[in-house]
Amino acid sequence: MFKCDNCGSSDTYVKNYKHEYNIKGEKVIFEKERRFCRKCNKLVFDVYLDNEASKEAIKKYNNIIGICAEDIIKLRKKYSLSQEQFAKIIGCAKKTLVSYENSKSIPNDIYLITIKTLIDNPDIIIYLIDSNKNRFDDKEYNTIISKVKKGIGPNIKNSEDLTLSEYNGYTKLSFEKLKNLILILCKNSINKTKLLKEMFYCDFLCYKENGASITGLVYSKLNYGPVPDDYEKILDNFVSSKVLDCDSKFKNDFVSIIYSSKEKIDYSIFNDEEINVIKKVNEYFKNFNSQKIVEFSHNEDAFIKTKFYKNISYDYAFDINL
Repeated sequence: MFKCDNCGSSDTYVKNYKHEYNIKGEKVIFEKERRFCRKCNKLVFDVYLDNEASKEAIKKYNNIIGICAEDIIKLRKKYSLSQEQFAKIIGCAKKTLVSYENSKSIPNDIYLITIKTLIDNPDIIIYLIDSNKNRFDDKEYNTIISKVKKGIGPNIKNSEDLTLSEYNGYTKLSFEKLKNLILILCKNSINKTKLLKEMFYCDFLCYKENGASITGLVYSKLNYGPVPDDYEKILDNFVSSKVLDCDSKFKNDFVSIIYSSKEKIDYSIFNDEEINVIKKVNEYFKNFNSQKIVEFSHNEDAFIKTKFYKNISYDYAFDINL
């Protein structure tokens, strides 16, 4: 039996009701059935109808901000991840993720940004896993990495479909130049973080001095500075094809990934201007460790003025500190 808290009447009825909410600055409007008192016409508590209205409000809000439960489930299943595994990757409890997937709660600001970013840029999931590696034991980490790499797929982004733009330095992606640039930078072995930063500086300095990037790579802003899009695929591809050797070094509970060249470098693939740029970058950063080059890159307008996980315009190349 339903009873009105306002007048005490038990004479109630159900009708379609227009709901208007302001959720985190967003106006949410929808119609849903609610129970009312016939005597005073006030809302009457009905656990089922009230819960359905709450779920609809959350669903509408999530759709407005671009995150719906179906998208979260689809993203997780793309990599064949359990709810527990995916929750660890984004940094929340399993029950929290379950509530998101069932449209029972709204992601807080931290998880909202993480989930939205993953939906828009799913391939950065490898970076998130590495950032939260302490949440997994070795076996679970290796299992998740294996699942995710299968979900990402083996192929590097198809450069033929990329329009020349400010985000690739108006240069068509050249796999030969990419391969040989990496071979040069890895000639004397190099830490993964430093390698990615030197690739960024080679492309952006070349654009600054010559009006075109070397490789045609697109770069994005991540926590440790600018990195090439699909960098995990690129490096994994070169390791599996025996172009690079990859080794892990442990120091103070931190894992450092080291790459070394295995193939002969083809310098003829580059013009004189490109060779000069690569030499400049190599010489400038030769005594920098990973932390120092990360801090250096964080002072660039290319990093400061770009939002996290967004592509970096080569227009910022004219302001780089080289």
